[in-house]
Amino acid sequence: MVLEGDNCVFDGMIYRNGETFQPSCKYQCTCRDGQIGCLPRCNLGLLLPGPDCPFPRKIEVPGECCEKWVCDPRDEVLLGGFAMAAYRQEATLGIDVSDSSANCIEQTTEWSACSKSCGMGFSTRVTNRNQQCEMVKQTRLCMMRPCENEEPSDKKGKKCVRTKKSMKAVHFEYKNCTSVQTYKPRYCGLCNDGRCCTPHNTKTIQVEFRCPQGKFLKKPMMLINTCVCHGNCPQSNNAFFQPLDPMSSEAKI
Repeated sequence: MVLEGDNCVFDGMIYRNGETFQPSCKYQCTCRDGQIGCLPRCNLGLLLPGPDCPFPRKIEVPGECCEKWVCDPRDEVLLGGFAMAAYRQEATLGIDVSDSSANCIEQTTEWSACSKSCGMGFSTRVTNRNQQCEMVKQTRLCMMRPCENEEPSDKKGKKCVRTKKSMKAVHFEYKNCTSVQTYKPRYCGLCNDGRCCTPHNTKTIQVEFRCPQGKFLKKPMMLINTCVCHGNCPQSNNAFFQPLDPMSSEAKI
């Protein structure tokens, strides 16, 4: 059966509506009425630096199309008492050709989980949504809940409070800077049955901060729309909800 719809043009080749093709071993694409949609065939996950792997990097595996993450055994670089790894830009996503007419296949990963279970943290993603079509890391501030002693729901039959909204307008604080505007953010609540609540639907806004000596800076920040409660907790629930030391927090509210 012939499908009606516009053809697609990609890198000088014409594809019919409904036709599936692989411009490279890393992607599988489909023409849909003049628009090309592609899915990665390789895992685009980002391995963030950690105590067990302070210098993650991707390597090419002979005979395989997809790169794999490995931990660099080089000595750690101590910066301010913490092991830091410089972010290495990944190879351009898309067709590996030098011809400037080659189309860029746009790809963006999901935002990672917030680095802290309470107080101000950060999450990251990688994207090639730029003129150079190069993979870059983006970071945004995030806050799942304030670091305060909060009890799970005590309502009869209610085991979890998925999403809570701040009753008063608050200023966000980042390092020594304070947000110019006030906000009434939503937070993820707590459970009394061993489950944990994490963001399910979020958005990113630009928050302007006022800093000492009259300086201003803008930072992207996650705002929570809804949360979901589940048993797939990153740690034990006690550790997950334990307030962090405010002296070690990157920011507070």
